[in-house]
Amino acid sequence: MMKQKLKESNMKRSYKVAQFVAVVALMVIGAVMTATWFRAAVAGDSGQAVGEKRSSSNRYSLPLATTKEDFFLPGTQPDSPEHPVVEVIDPTTCRACHSAPIYEAWRGSMMGQAGRDPLFWAAFAVAQNDAADAGEFCLRCHTPRGWFAGRSEPADGSALTEVDIDAGVACEVCHRMVDPVPGAEDEVATLDATIRADLIAPPPVDHVASGMIILDPEDNRRGPFSLPGFGFHTAFQARFQGQNDPLAASRLCGSCHNVDNPLLTWTETPPGGGPAQFWPNELNSPAPSYANGDLFPIERTFDEWSNSDYAKGGVFAPQFAGAKPGGIVVSCQDCHLVRQTGLAANQAFNPTYRDCVTTGCLPAHVMAGGNAWVPKILQDPRWRLHNPLDAAALNKTADAARSMLQRAASLDVDLTEDNGQKVVTVRVTNETGHKLPTGYPEGRRMWLNLRAYDASGELIFESGAYNPNTGILSLDPAVKVYEAKQGITPELATVVGLPSGPSFHFALNNTTYKDNRIPPRGYTVAAFDKPGMRPVGATYVDGQYWDDTLYNVPAATTRIIVTLFYQTASSDYIDFLRELGGADGAMLGQLWDDSKSPPEVVARAEFPAPELIYLPFSQKP
Repeated sequence: MMKQKLKESNMKRSYKVAQFVAVVALMVIGAVMTATWFRAAVAGDSGQAVGEKRSSSNRYSLPLATTKEDFFLPGTQPDSPEHPVVEVIDPTTCRACHSAPIYEAWRGSMMGQAGRDPLFWAAFAVAQNDAADAGEFCLRCHTPRGWFAGRSEPADGSALTEVDIDAGVACEVCHRMVDPVPGAEDEVATLDATIRADLIAPPPVDHVASGMIILDPEDNRRGPFSLPGFGFHTAFQARFQGQNDPLAASRLCGSCHNVDNPLLTWTETPPGGGPAQFWPNELNSPAPSYANGDLFPIERTFDEWSNSDYAKGGVFAPQFAGAKPGGIVVSCQDCHLVRQTGLAANQAFNPTYRDCVTTGCLPAHVMAGGNAWVPKILQDPRWRLHNPLDAAALNKTADAARSMLQRAASLDVDLTEDNGQKVVTVRVTNETGHKLPTGYPEGRRMWLNLRAYDASGELIFESGAYNPNTGILSLDPAVKVYEAKQGITPELATVVGLPSGPSFHFALNNTTYKDNRIPPRGYTVAAFDKPGMRPVGATYVDGQYWDDTLYNVPAATTRIIVTLFYQTASSDYIDFLRELGGADGAMLGQLWDDSKSPPEVVARAEFPAPELIYLPFSQKP
């Protein structure tokens, strides 16, 4: 099936090139039939473009006439003829047995809330309006319980059940996942080999991404520990869900934390000319290849980690290691499923105490990143998917995110004078195992706020000022903002009828205009020299995991305070979603008006460093 689809797609590509070249030629001569061709291409035989919206400067309409075939990705399919998928259980059933570090931590995490996130649903609406059936791609990772049950049809999510949405990335999704890479010697080695062999559309073994998941079609649950005699549910020790092979365990995370757009393939000669770039595939056809680098990379968190020192033996980072002996951090889980001691289930079930020495560590399912804002707005009763029962868990997640951010970077500041000009040097050091910041690029940013004071304590210079009342960051000439900006090339902009340049249309973006995010320890130019990885508009040399910024400040400067801020969603991004994200985007805008994704303090430094005064301590005998 998959091989036939790919063969048909390759046969069609030559026709596609000729078709688009003809279209571009018609554009050049301004023939009326250009609009007629595009409208027919979008609407089929009806001649009426779906969701037609015209700008004053372009005759083309969105959404693109894509179908679910355009967003096909290999792995286990909802309609798997080789073995129908047993429905993923409702995660609330796990609560009866599993302790707070497992169930309650997951419940408040953004994994547990992936199906209820208002920012997701607003961006989802934009994607649907940009490319028909793009929701098929989004629901695959955000509501996998419903997706594997075939409820991504229709792609607007209307067939999802309340349980599908509430489940988010359900417990069983991760605990039934099969490693795409063979070779494990564990309790599911034989079973997993059979499951892989039965796949009609196996995912690449050298590129985990985009929810290309192999799911055990039966309810066979995997975990890090062998549990002989355990009879409450199926339980198998697996390398993929284990603690002894960091690369294998991290591949599980990479299944969704590398993200490619299956609609856009790297094309050396785009139709109509122009430089090599990512270009839409033939409509109603799967991508010709799913190898790393062949599709447009939206996110590359896993690849950033796998090319860092963390993945190559580990880094001494006790601030992230939790109870793990030695303080060496290697895998994604070492940081994001913080290692603790304790029990994974309630005592009534006689669980093994995990001591991090002889019985392994308890992997607390906190899974915190940097998002402290969405856990708060999820509690707003105006949001259609809010659940007041989750409030305590969500608040713990917000606190955990702030804690994670405060360990993510270190900050150093120095003030020097050169020929009468005072210069401040600020160094931001990335303490994480991926770029800083990483993940979903739209609206996500970090920036430096620098304040210079004179001897009387008066503020005489500021860069990176933020107005909390408006949510606006002042983009002064000296400001340093760490972010990735994706967008649309001039050639594709002509086809889709949108302006070229940076944009928030993530389903259509086919290039990166800026990426000055700080790389992790172990960075090399060669390893990161690929789309979605290489710096754009910034230069980092081999081994560099920090960034220096210089500021010219007034001669009267005697004191400097520098703060590194992180923000989940910028005002520009929210304004975009408010306008184009339908009812959910409008509601997100209202939630933003009352809570403007408050910037979180990552690190702060002063020059001169404040003096620490130690008071004598005495204790009477």
